[in-house]
Amino acid sequence: MALQSHHLEAFVMISRVQNFSKAAESLNVTQSALSHRISALEAELGAPLFIRDKKGIRLTELGDELLRYVQMKTTLEDEFLSKIKASKGDPLKGVLRVGCYASIGRSIVLKVLGPFLLQNPGVQLFFLMREMKVLPELLKSGEADFIFLDYEFNKGKVLSHFMGEEEYVMVESINGCRDENVFLNHDEEDFMTYRFFEKQGESEVHIRRSYLDEIYSCIDGVAQGIGRSVLPLHLVKDDVRIRIHQEFNSLKMPVYLHYFQKPVRSELEKEVIELFQQEMPRQLALHRSV
Repeated sequence: MALQSHHLEAFVMISRVQNFSKAAESLNVTQSALSHRISALEAELGAPLFIRDKKGIRLTELGDELLRYVQMKTTLEDEFLSKIKASKGDPLKGVLRVGCYASIGRSIVLKVLGPFLLQNPGVQLFFLMREMKVLPELLKSGEADFIFLDYEFNKGKVLSHFMGEEEYVMVESINGCRDENVFLNHDEEDFMTYRFFEKQGESEVHIRRSYLDEIYSCIDGVAQGIGRSVLPLHLVKDDVRIRIHQEFNSLKMPVYLHYFQKPVRSELEKEVIELFQQEMPRQLALHRSV
């Protein structure tokens, strides 16, 4: 049985955007034509690929398996074609999709990837900085090949590797802040401040929180004296505008690399996994307190 390429193209696009009308627009086809392709593919496989409910569209177990297969097939085909055109020892080529959260994105992950990308200019990078809660879905949908989380995501055939730890400290402006009870957080679902106080043995804390949307705004807000914050040491230790409260115990948060288990991997994937496993622990260790 040979699966038709335009059916698989429709399936992958819907998996990625999780919306039939957006997928149809991206592929420049009508929504009915797109639905027909999916219906034909499901009929050929003998089982549904998507579950449609109030939450939207999500893949069935078969859909997950098919998406992994298509991604692997595309990666290996691209690598094969590149090898035909290239000589042995030439730089790698292909697409690399990496998803991570803001505190390690620019400062750690991109720093690790930089030299590799300079040595392999044929690699096209999609660098996705997102909120922690949406990163697993990026991996599942195929929008990211690798993601970083501060916890182990052990679902399905996802592999998880411990990379090291981020160290969080309490900081305020070198000139003090207007109200020591105000703490700057990313959003209402950012509980790092409460985790930090739990580390100090304080289960109940009465603070007021302001939300600055992303971590670099929190750093600037602290520097301006708007409030205190609990932030990664590696982002603030060299900032002359900021003072670290040494009297508190630091909070260490793990960093895990995640990607799908595959029977066969491209050379690009192998090298990126090796790069992350070698360099991420080293970079994270560089920023620990003595």
